Amino acid sequence: MADADAIKKVCDIYDWDGKGELDMYYLGDVMYALGFNTTKKVCVANGQTDEEGKKFAKFDDIVAKVNTCLSTPESQGNYHDFIELLKLYDKNSNGTMMLAELENLLSNLGDEIPKEDVQKLLAELCDPEDEDGFFPYTPFIDRLTGKA
Repeated sequence: MADADAIKKVCDIYDWDGKGELDMYYLGDVMYALGFNTTKKVCVANGQTDEEGKKFAKFDDIVAKVNTCLSTPESQGNYHDFIELLKLYDKNSNGTMMLAELENLLSNLGDEIPKEDVQKLLAELCDPEDEDGFFPYTPFIDRLTGKA
């Protein structure tokens, strides 16, 4: 269960007009600001909208929605899930995968990330690729999840 005061503090940042309500367009942003890596699918199932100004919720309702999102089994992956996923792309069974495949995964699957954002992420978190285009994926996951 997430801390209600922390949730309300983050909601207050997105409360542009001081009404004590959150535009549901920002539910995913609130989740990320709280440090949760919740999927867009789970946020949409809990009321997130695709356009600003369509739906609002009081901060107390947002506390309940955040906790509902967190209790949804498929709401977040964990370190082990990420490693297991990338092992599927480990063609040589040596802890490496093609950087281009990771870029494709991040850009085109699930919650799509713009290509320029993916390139920045890879530049910051990935070790350099070798002459064949492979890089070690465990250090990437370590950095991505804050273990490094």
